[in-house]
Amino acid sequence: MSESSPLEVHVLASGSKGNCTVIKKGNSVILHDVGISCRRIVNGLKELHIDMAQVEGIFVSHEHSDHIAGLQQLLKRFDLPVYTKQGTWREIQDKLIVPKNRLIELTKGSLTLGGLTVEPFSVSHDAADPIGINVFAGNDKATVVTDTGVISDDILRRLDDTTLLVLEANYDPHMLRFGPYQPFLKQRVASDEGHLSNEMAAQALLMMKRPNFMQVILAHRSENNNNAVLVTQTIGKMLVDGGVRIGPEMKLQHGQPNEIVSIQSVKR
Repeated sequence: MSESSPLEVHVLASGSKGNCTVIKKGNSVILHDVGISCRRIVNGLKELHIDMAQVEGIFVSHEHSDHIAGLQQLLKRFDLPVYTKQGTWREIQDKLIVPKNRLIELTKGSLTLGGLTVEPFSVSHDAADPIGINVFAGNDKATVVTDTGVISDDILRRLDDTTLLVLEANYDPHMLRFGPYQPFLKQRVASDEGHLSNEMAAQALLMMKRPNFMQVILAHRSENNNNAVLVTQTIGKMLVDGGVRIGPEMKLQHGQPNEIVSIQSVKR
């Protein structure tokens, strides 16, 4: 692996219909969540000129179907380890037919796979033991935080100095309040074990210890309770009002749920 190769983050899919993120440095690749079909994952990797043989393992944030839908077929076709919490694995085994010997249980601390060092941390979601991850490679750091109802002090600390960030911006409070969801589901989404609103995502970006330049993919946008215009307007305005220079200090991206969105580290 060349030390000069960038750290890359590619969101293959994001949203309630499926989530999958690829993190790459040189020839080292990990998958974060596999909530889309095995075929789509393989084809997405091909589009990025990545071979499945480069994949070091699969990290699973939690057991909800939009994060594990492709896992059973992936493990059937490829001899890959699964890195997750024990409680999450128990829930997965109740839902899918998966080989028991593929689990590598995540505990406190970090682990190194090829050129990537991965540090899991707890998030707040209505699942067994949900996690986000930090990925370190040289001087670069990528972070994936979706499916959390709050940004706790610990999560905020984990965001420190990340240069590549995948951050949830799930819902607009007004759209959620007057949208089609049943009351119990509205309460779930907006709870401390639900999802982040656009405003909460912006607040996290303002409160975190930021590097001189960072790139952000705003992810897991609800198709019913949010839209691209609101994400851009709400978060952009809050950041500018908070003194962030969009462009020179922070680059924001978000795409359609099935659109590949990519960022990579840059020398500055």
